[in-house]
Amino acid sequence: MNWLKKVTVYFVYWLATGASAELLVGWDGGVVSESATNRTGISGNLWAGNLFEVDGNVGSTDGSFGSVYNGASATASAYEVRLSVPGSTDRVSVQVMNNTGSSLQLDQLHFDYAAWWSSSPLDVHVSYAYGNLDITDATPVETVSSSSALNGNTGDYEDFDVALAGLADSVLEDGQSATFMLTALNADGATSSGAFDNIAVSGALIVPADATLSVDVSAALHPILKTAMGTGLVYSWYADSMFADGEVSHIIQDIGLGALRWPGGTVVTFYHWDDLNGQGWTDSWNPAYDTANDQAPENYMDLDEYLAVIDETGADIMLGVNMSSGIEWDRETEAIAEASNLMVSCQSKGYDVKHVYFDNENFQPGNNYNRDDDNDGEAWNATLYAQQFNLYAAAVKATFPDAKLIANARNNVTGPAFLSEMQAMLSIAGTNIDLVDLHYYWQWDNASWDLWKTQLPMKRTGSSQTYQDSVEHADAIFSSEGYPDIHPVVLEWNIGPGPWTTDADHNNFKTALMQTEMHMQLLAAGVEVGLLYALEGNGLDPAEDKNVIRNGEPNATALWMWLFSKAAGKTVVSSSVSADGIYGLALQGGDGALAVYLLNKTDSDLTVELDLDGVDVNDISEAWRFLDGGDGEGELQQISLWEMGGNNRTTLKADTLNMILFNDPNPDEPARPEISSSVVMPISDGLLAGWHTASGDPDVAAAGISGELLTGSLFDVDSSAGSTDGSFGTSLDGASTEWTAYAVRGTNGSDAVVFSVVNRSGAPVRLDAIHFDYARWWADSPKDIALVVDSGDLDGVTNGTPVQSAADLPNFGKTGDFDDFDWSLSGLPDQVLAHNEEVWFRLSASNALTAWAAGAFDNIAVSGGTASTVTDLVLVEWRAETGRKYTVMETGNLVSNDWNAAVEMDVASPGTVSVPVELDSPRFYRLDIQ
Repeated sequence: MNWLKKVTVYFVYWLATGASAELLVGWDGGVVSESATNRTGISGNLWAGNLFEVDGNVGSTDGSFGSVYNGASATASAYEVRLSVPGSTDRVSVQVMNNTGSSLQLDQLHFDYAAWWSSSPLDVHVSYAYGNLDITDATPVETVSSSSALNGNTGDYEDFDVALAGLADSVLEDGQSATFMLTALNADGATSSGAFDNIAVSGALIVPADATLSVDVSAALHPILKTAMGTGLVYSWYADSMFADGEVSHIIQDIGLGALRWPGGTVVTFYHWDDLNGQGWTDSWNPAYDTANDQAPENYMDLDEYLAVIDETGADIMLGVNMSSGIEWDRETEAIAEASNLMVSCQSKGYDVKHVYFDNENFQPGNNYNRDDDNDGEAWNATLYAQQFNLYAAAVKATFPDAKLIANARNNVTGPAFLSEMQAMLSIAGTNIDLVDLHYYWQWDNASWDLWKTQLPMKRTGSSQTYQDSVEHADAIFSSEGYPDIHPVVLEWNIGPGPWTTDADHNNFKTALMQTEMHMQLLAAGVEVGLLYALEGNGLDPAEDKNVIRNGEPNATALWMWLFSKAAGKTVVSSSVSADGIYGLALQGGDGALAVYLLNKTDSDLTVELDLDGVDVNDISEAWRFLDGGDGEGELQQISLWEMGGNNRTTLKADTLNMILFNDPNPDEPARPEISSSVVMPISDGLLAGWHTASGDPDVAAAGISGELLTGSLFDVDSSAGSTDGSFGTSLDGASTEWTAYAVRGTNGSDAVVFSVVNRSGAPVRLDAIHFDYARWWADSPKDIALVVDSGDLDGVTNGTPVQSAADLPNFGKTGDFDDFDWSLSGLPDQVLAHNEEVWFRLSASNALTAWAAGAFDNIAVSGGTASTVTDLVLVEWRAETGRKYTVMETGNLVSNDWNAAVEMDVASPGTVSVPVELDSPRFYRLDIQ
C-alpha cells in the first residue's frame, strides 16, 4: 500500500429540512352493500344506486386500498361512473358504522380511481354526506384530480388518500355512523366512463390513555432565564489544556449552559484571584503556607482564562468573592480591596458582572474561616456574615451597581435555624442581598436508583418536601420578612453520594435521569440560577461520574441538558399529570412556542395524552426521548406523536425523559462545521498508551490513541515513591525513572488504578497486553494484585471479567526496581477496539494486613497495534451539534451528481466526531446535516 498517495478531499455542505391508524372497513372486487374487509366491531355499507354500474370485467390491479393499505383484491371488478345522468350515475357512497364500544378516530378515505379515456370524468369530489359527526351534511372534504387518463378500463388505477382527521369532527362514538360520497366531475363526454375501486376508511380506536398532561397556557407562573441551567467550575481542577482546542466551550454552548460559576465552591473561601496557587483548598495568606505544592499556571484556570471561556460560550459570569481569608487572618482591609480590584479588573476588560456570590457554605466546617487554621476558635455566624456581607457589597457595588449579590444560607429551609439566621441576616444586610444560595445534594450518603424509583416524587434529604416545595417555602419566608424581591437560587445541586457509587448495575444514564427530576423541580419553582456541580470532576471512576463532561467529552448529563436548552427564555405555565410516576413541565415562549417535558420514572411504557388548553398545534417542531440506549451512557432518540380525539398522544418509554416542542417559529439552523481529513496510518505493534508520571491523559500514546488514568479509586499519586527501571513491565522501554507512583491500600475505594484506552485512529486496533510495575512496600502492604476488564466496548466481555492475578508478592520499600508484569489479553473473546470504541481496565491490590500500609503501581501501559491490513481510508472529522443527523456522502463524479451515503450517524452528541471512509481515486465527499 502506498501511504504517500496524494489525497484530494472535497466537501460540500447539504442542509436538509427537517398509535398509527389501521384499515377499518373496505370494499373491493365489486362488492356492494356490506363491506368486504372490516375490523371487529366496525361495519359498513356501499350504496351503489347512484353509480352507472358495478362492472365485473374491469378494475384496478394494484392490490391496495389507495396508496397505504395492501390486501385489496386484484380481480377485475369496479364501480363505474359517468355523467350521463348527474346525481344518478356519477357517484358512490360508503358508510362506516362504529360498534366497538369505544370512540373511533377516522383518519383517511382511501380509493383507486381511473379516468378511462381523455373524455372521462377527471376529478373526484369527496364530501361528508350525512351521519352522526357534528358537522353539516354535504360538507366538502377535498376535490382530487387524475393526473392523466388510463386509456383503458383495467390496470393500475391511480391511488388517492383523502384526510378526514382535519374535519371539525372526525370521531365516531360507539353506535354512531358516517357516510361519505365520492362524486365524479369534469368530463368532456357524458357517456365516457371512469371507475372507482378498492375503497376503504382508516382510523384508530380511541382507547383511554394511561395518563393525561393538562396544560393551561393562560396561567403563567415563572419566567425561566438562561442562568437557570448552568454549572460550576473549580479553578484548580481545570488545566489550560482542557479548553485549549475549543472543544469544551463548544459543548457548553451547544447544550445551552447559561452561567458558569468561578472559582468554585469552598475553593472561593481560600483563593486570591490575583495570586492563584493552584492549591484549591489551601490559603496563601496562612503564615504556615508552603509554596512547594504550588501548581504551574498552565495547570489551573485563572481569571483571564475564565473570561475567555465566557466569550467563547456566551454564558453569564457568576463570580465569587472570598470573605473568609480576610477575617481568618486579620487582613480584612486587604480582602475588601481584593474584591474591589476583582470587579475593577473585569470592568477594565469590558465585562459586565451580573451575579456575585459571597463566600460559600458559611455554615459548614470545610469553609476556610470555620476550618479555623489559626486556632482562635472563631467561626461564622449569621450576624457576623451579614456584617461582612455589607462591607464587601459596597466594594462590589462601587463598580457594578446593578450586579445581583448572592448570600448563602443553610439548606434546610423548614428548620428553625434557617428562619432565625435569615431573620438576623436580613435585619442587617437585607437591603444589599438580592439572592440567597441554597445547595442541594439529593439523599446525601443514601442516594440510590432504587430509592429514587420509590420516591414519587423525589424528596429533599430528610424532608417530605420536594425541591420545588423548598424553594417556594424559602420564597415565602423572604416575603413574610418584608423582602419579596429576594429569591432563592441554587448554585450547587446534584445527586448525593450513596450506594449508587458502588452498585455494579448503576450507570451514567441512571445518574443523569435522576438529575432530570431535580432540574424539573427547580425550574417549576422558577429559580433564577441553578448550577449543577460541576462541569468536570477530578479523577472519578466512570461509574461515579455525575458531571457534565468527562475528560473533555460529554457525559449522559450533557444530553438531557441539551433538551432543557429549549426552556430558556420561556415561561413556566400551569400543568399537571394524572398518573403517579409521570412528572410534567410546560413552558411557553413569547413567540408562541410550547415546550413540554415528561419524565416517566415507572417500569412501564405508558401512553400519555397532551391536553393543551388554549394551544392550536400547527407544528410538532421537535420530539425527543432521553433513554439508556443499551450501553448505560444515555442516548437521544426521536419520537412520534399521533392525534386522537383532537389531542396529540405519545408513548413514554419506561425510565425516560421526553421533550416535545410545538409551534417553534424559529428552529435552529445547523451550523456549518469546519471539516478536516487525513489518511489513516497503521499503528505498528508496540506501546499504545502509557502512564508513568501523572494521572489523566497518557504520558505517551500512539497516534489516534487516547485514554485516561483515574485517581478516584487509588490512595494517592505519590511523588516520593516509584520504580526506577525505566520500563513498562519487562518488555516496553520509555518509562520515566523519576519518582512518581500510584499508591494503593487494601481498603475499598483506595485499592485500585482504573485506566482506559480509546481508539480514534481510524482503523481497528488490537490490544495485546497490559504492562506495569508493582511494589509491595511493607510487610503489611497488599500482597496480591489482579487485573479485570472494568467496562467498555469489547464484544462478549462482561464488566468485571478477570484477566490475570498474582499473589504473595515480596516487599522491598517505596523506591527501586519494582516487580515487572506483562499480562496478555489473548484470553479475552474480543481484543479489538473498532474506531471510536474504548475499554476500561482496573488494576487492584488486596490482602493487606493493615489498612494503612500501602503498595504502588507504576509504569502502566497497554500494548498492541492496528488489527489488520488497512485499506485506503481517510479519517473525516468535524465538530458536531447535539440532535443532528450527519451523513458523509461520496461520489466519483461531480458532474453526474450521483451521491451515495458512505457513513451515517443518526443523532450526534456535542463535540468532535470522526469517521473513517474508504478512499478511492478520484473521490469527492460532502456532509449532509439534518
